[in-house]
Amino acid sequence: MIFWATSDIHSPRYLDVFFSSRRNLPPSNLILLAGDLVDKGRVIHFDPIYRALSSTSVIAVFGNEDFREVRDEFRRMYPKVIWLEDESHTVTLDHMTIEVVGSEGIISRPTKWQRELGISEEIYMKRFEKINKLLCDSKADYLILLTHYASSYVTVTGERRWAYPELGYPLVENVECKPDLAVHGHAHKATVLRAVVGNVKVYNVALPANKQIVSINVDLNEKKRK
Repeated sequence: MIFWATSDIHSPRYLDVFFSSRRNLPPSNLILLAGDLVDKGRVIHFDPIYRALSSTSVIAVFGNEDFREVRDEFRRMYPKVIWLEDESHTVTLDHMTIEVVGSEGIISRPTKWQRELGISEEIYMKRFEKINKLLCDSKADYLILLTHYASSYVTVTGERRWAYPELGYPLVENVECKPDLAVHGHAHKATVLRAVVGNVKVYNVALPANKQIVSINVDLNEKKRK
């Protein structure tokens, strides 16, 4: 199975990179979008991305620049996308079930801007509990964790170290029930873009870091052979 995954398109800022990369990719069974799809909440700028990807199943989460107050507008204008906010969605591919647990994700320390909006560590810890439960409730053959914020500090390596707590949280290391694959964005300047953390394959798919849409080749039968 081939999955495409990307994030931080910040449309229209990185649209040229998005479209030039797309031309060279193998066909995809599923597309994962890990947030910050537009700049500063301007929903209409998602339009060219939506039209380009409309022929394939797309599952997306929101990023911090896909502002909370416009998320219903994303859903209304782009209904073919499965938008997840602390939710899960299951698809069947090649007779196997694939469940995506999707969330904006968690950061260890709210930014100054978030604190001014009243966003506290407690809010993120409640989200952690939701994500953990969704992962543990899964009965799927293959489980994917899709977040905007980094789900491990390993794949933010290359960013300024003091900023790690504002880029993500070691979610993969701390959840009780591990996904098979974790996909995130947000860390534009990371230099370690994929890693195996425990037994979980973690991908940072931020477009500014990768300079291309990431193609992930998944062997759905791997777990059965084990």
